[in-house]
Amino acid sequence: MPVVRSFARGQWEALGRRLDGLPEKAKSDQPLKVSDGIKSIHKQIGAAREKGYTLGELIEQAVLEGIDVTPNSLRYAMRRAEGKGRVRRGEKDTVPDHASIPVRGRKASRADATRDKPSRDRTQQRGDGSVTSPGQPVQGFLGFPIRPDTENL
Repeated sequence: MPVVRSFARGQWEALGRRLDGLPEKAKSDQPLKVSDGIKSIHKQIGAAREKGYTLGELIEQAVLEGIDVTPNSLRYAMRRAEGKGRVRRGEKDTVPDHASIPVRGRKASRADATRDKPSRDRTQQRGDGSVTSPGQPVQGFLGFPIRPDTENL
């Protein structure tokens, strides 16, 4: 069982005063995530790409500055900076059919429900198109009759 740690209110207040008294760090020394860094130099990356530089060459330039970034993280951060977000494969050229996407919070109409759900009148449709009712034995894959197990109910 985890132990709940607690500290005196005076200790927390002393930490708050200590944090208030810290000097401000220079902006150039503050750490940035890859996505934030790419967002800040997005225009320069775009200009370098227009000059004919590949992602690999841009990564080599980043390594010279001490920035270790992978091609995938660079590509993803560039998409995020462009406002495209996540792009899934196979969806680039397709336009979503808004009629087939259900509206969130809206219940399915009665007509949709009867089409999607099978009826519950205890009949089963077989693969050959015939319908069986609960009393009839069902014929199995190899032609043997299969009876439902009703003794152990």
